[in-house]
Amino acid sequence: MSQVSQDTKKKIYETFGRNEEMVEDDVNIIKTWMQTQPHLPEILDDTRIKNFLNLNKFSLEKTKQKIDMYYTIRTLVPDIFQKGKLKLENIQKVFDDWYVFYFPMLVNDVHRVYYMKAKRPNIVEPVSITAVLFALYEIRLHEDFMVDDIVVVDMGNHTFRDVQQMTPTYMSNCHAIYKKVYSLRLKKIVFLNCPSYISILVALLKNVLTPKLFERVEFDPDDAGIKKVLSKGLLPKEYGGEGLSLDNLNDIMYKKLGEYQTRFDQLDELRVDESLRPEKLNNDEILGYYGSFKKINID
Repeated sequence: MSQVSQDTKKKIYETFGRNEEMVEDDVNIIKTWMQTQPHLPEILDDTRIKNFLNLNKFSLEKTKQKIDMYYTIRTLVPDIFQKGKLKLENIQKVFDDWYVFYFPMLVNDVHRVYYMKAKRPNIVEPVSITAVLFALYEIRLHEDFMVDDIVVVDMGNHTFRDVQQMTPTYMSNCHAIYKKVYSLRLKKIVFLNCPSYISILVALLKNVLTPKLFERVEFDPDDAGIKKVLSKGLLPKEYGGEGLSLDNLNDIMYKKLGEYQTRFDQLDELRVDESLRPEKLNNDEILGYYGSFKKINID
């Protein structure tokens, strides 16, 4: 996996008023704070703390909140973080049905691009695919320099039934995880080959996302959108590019997930001890969807 260059890291740090020495100081502050939080199940290493700092633009308070939520959300959204969900045999089932990976090469030396496509119609099972997607974020916490994301979803094989699986509660849970843990550092979402009934998903996203974020979502009737995101050298062969095929990219991602089985097993057991938490959480406020969904009008 290609990494953000040192020059780009330096520029990003400078944007937030930081240099390498200051970043190390911030890491030590967060690590010391974690040691004073009896409800947290472990102390993160420097790489993961740096990623949380980066995702939160080096706000120490926001970083603390997101690290806390990294563990807490696993209890709040048990369906997605179900024990055993990321056993290799379960991941294999997802990869049999989906292309789901992030590209090993960065775009513009900074943006990480995710890609998803169902291999066949009528196979969408949202919880399993979402569990794998957040497993990819776990890998990046360990290995990447996280800045922001571009997400590409090819809807070519999605049926009306598949789109209906994206319920308001499911969409809100995904949004809560992405926002409360990974800070919604989203540059763009591109939906390719959208069917006429994409209006269902459009309505759901309008209810979940802020207007500012919704403006970053594109709905294309063809595959032109991915060609705007990726250069021809990175573009998969299936889209007329010179990059690796979707099967090759999927294989690379599957093998990488296999390397993290020990960590996924650890995460299955890591839970916050709420009896030791200094201040009680408001779960409804965290998930943010109780009573928040307006009536969804679908044309």
